[in-house]
Amino acid sequence: MLRRLLLIIFFITGGLIIKSQQTPVFSQYILNEFLINPSVAGIDGMTTVNLSGRKQWLGFQHTPETYSASINTRLLKSPFAVIKGKVKKGSEGHVGLGASLINDQNGAIHRTTFQVTYAYHVFINNSQLSFGLSGITTQFRIDEDLASLKTPDPMEGVIGKSAYIPDAAFGLNLSTVKVNIGFSVSQILQSPIKFGDLSVKPKDLQQIRQYCIYGYYRTGLVKNSNWEFEPSILIRTSEDLQYSSDISARFIYEKQYWTGLSFRTSGEFIMLLGLKLNRMYFGYSFDYGFNKISKLTYGSHEVSVSVKFGDSSRRYRWIQRY
Repeated sequence: MLRRLLLIIFFITGGLIIKSQQTPVFSQYILNEFLINPSVAGIDGMTTVNLSGRKQWLGFQHTPETYSASINTRLLKSPFAVIKGKVKKGSEGHVGLGASLINDQNGAIHRTTFQVTYAYHVFINNSQLSFGLSGITTQFRIDEDLASLKTPDPMEGVIGKSAYIPDAAFGLNLSTVKVNIGFSVSQILQSPIKFGDLSVKPKDLQQIRQYCIYGYYRTGLVKNSNWEFEPSILIRTSEDLQYSSDISARFIYEKQYWTGLSFRTSGEFIMLLGLKLNRMYFGYSFDYGFNKISKLTYGSHEVSVSVKFGDSSRRYRWIQRY
């Protein structure tokens, strides 16, 4: 059934390329789902710190690059707390919190996004249903050293200036021992980018709502084997229904080492590598496409490092995020 579902989704999305993507694209989204779905903040009961960097089309100057730093945690159950001399009932372990900072540069456009997140987790039988809401502030800036405008141009006069845009994101996630399914929507407010008295109509600089659906399934390759197999799919779509998808497969050995391949419908193949050392997780991906630009470069590279902290006795041990 899972194989049939993946094939159906592949044929539906395989020929469609997203043209209105305004949010950064990550090849290793499984290593840090928090960057694409606010509901996973604190989902495994631990505190996770993640750093990542991505450079596209290595070999060219001023190509897109993205750097991120994030932290998320879970407020675990405690019997009570004493605050200002009064006894207050403690947390029941349902609340997750998180924050992230993403710096994205695409040509002359610089975008820095700060996000704070509140998540709420509910256990239902042998699964966990999670909800998340994020408040977002983004700074947009046009680099005056890289911008090249026609004369006259409506953008003239705002080069080097900054615009600050408020927005929000929402996410849902369902986790079981073997299956994880998530949905998120970002840029909910579709806020226009306003650079002072710029004469461009707001709709011409409108942020477009972005949707993301993903899921993966983990199972043992052979009974009593140390190897596990994890197929997954990620579908991105914008408000104007422009689609893109990643179809991936990972092989995981003793929950410590993994390798895999992804295919992106924009015409790229992605190699995935990773390992776990104690509390630390390291991931690397290499993207190579067969379009004209990719053939002239050394591909796209992404590196991710995560550290997990927390009392293992209070952790939700059946959830293995990596």
